[in-house]
Amino acid sequence: MRRDQEVVANPDGAIGLDALFAARNGHGTMTLQQITRQVTSRSSVRIDARLSGVNIKRSAALYFEYEAIDPATIGDDADACLPAMLLPAMRAREELIVERPLSALLCFNAARIRDIFQTWWPELLRSPLRLTPRAEEVEVPSPRAATFFSGGIDSFYSLLKHRQGFGTLPVPLTHVLFMRGVEARLERTMNDDASMRWVQEVARATGVTPIFGVTNIRTALQGPEANLHWERHYHGSALASIGLTLAGMFGYVCIPSAFSYNHLIAHGSTPLVDEMFSTRRTHIVHDGAEVTRATKVAKIIESNRDLVLAHLRVCIRNSGGASNCGRCYKCVRTAIPLRVLGVWPEARTFADKSSDHWEAAAWEDHLSLTEENLQFARERGAERKLVSMLERVVAKRRRLQATSSFVKNSRLKNLLPVARRLRALRA
Repeated sequence: MRRDQEVVANPDGAIGLDALFAARNGHGTMTLQQITRQVTSRSSVRIDARLSGVNIKRSAALYFEYEAIDPATIGDDADACLPAMLLPAMRAREELIVERPLSALLCFNAARIRDIFQTWWPELLRSPLRLTPRAEEVEVPSPRAATFFSGGIDSFYSLLKHRQGFGTLPVPLTHVLFMRGVEARLERTMNDDASMRWVQEVARATGVTPIFGVTNIRTALQGPEANLHWERHYHGSALASIGLTLAGMFGYVCIPSAFSYNHLIAHGSTPLVDEMFSTRRTHIVHDGAEVTRATKVAKIIESNRDLVLAHLRVCIRNSGGASNCGRCYKCVRTAIPLRVLGVWPEARTFADKSSDHWEAAAWEDHLSLTEENLQFARERGAERKLVSMLERVVAKRRRLQATSSFVKNSRLKNLLPVARRLRALRA
């Protein structure tokens, strides 16, 4: 039998063959020790999970806290902890143990999700899983849906699409979720009061109820950025974890997509993985991948131009605050279609309207998203100068990608680090 094969777990959640090999080779365990729910005030509730493991310095407390919410809708089952713990356990090369009963559907999918992650990122351990499925009762999903909302292009698209009746959810979208500690680690979050006010204004304008909360999931479990990157690896799992804490309120929780179905890649949030974190009670929905990001910009401007241009926040440098630097690759990625649409001067949340840095910023972005901006600019008859700039970036990136692929698959692969350093210098 191959080393990476598993023995099918018995009903007691018996350890698999992977775990036997892990134990022989000195791998540790990541364990959910305890999970509790406490009402912190008349309208606030908090879930605390005590975890242990080598990666998290033997012991850590993970928490999710919500304001102005009915405590009866927040449970203390362990479902929300599994998505949060899986990737950190794989990165730490630890067995994952959750003895508290979990959704049987989530237990079934956990090993499949793990195998997808390990295929994408071979440096992660195919962690042994010791999980305990609960005897499933008939669980009827709540007839309400929510979407994560940050004020970005993807979340605006999901909100406006479903509120205006163009979505595919079988129940009404009634709430938006904004969590402190998600866009930036909690200890690095700054000036988020203004962001929360913007979310309240957008919620009021679109007729939904905002839910505000705070979590230390990135501080407790994400680990060093070089090993477990938020966007590249972890954010879909983390958002699924948050969504499952609200299982008593929502039958559907949307995670707005970053990429279209045409550009599915190994990424922290994809329709392949996000939706496998669903339980029979709460469906996690990877939403909005039916269109490109540039098309989303056009659609949300068409849907509610004034609201979007007054509240759009996309910056990767704002530490959770209500601002856009106008210079990072994500700001530039957004500015380009706004300029193509002729509304860039009206985008009040972007104080810096200069464009001399756009080419350098586009060089740092995902190639597929730059290609989408180029296609959008061509289709919409954008100014030649802008189209030429995007063509240069795409052509250079494609050549570099082809060269890297050739080197990686040849005897010259030892030169790949040199190519990466050259790319950094040229950027």
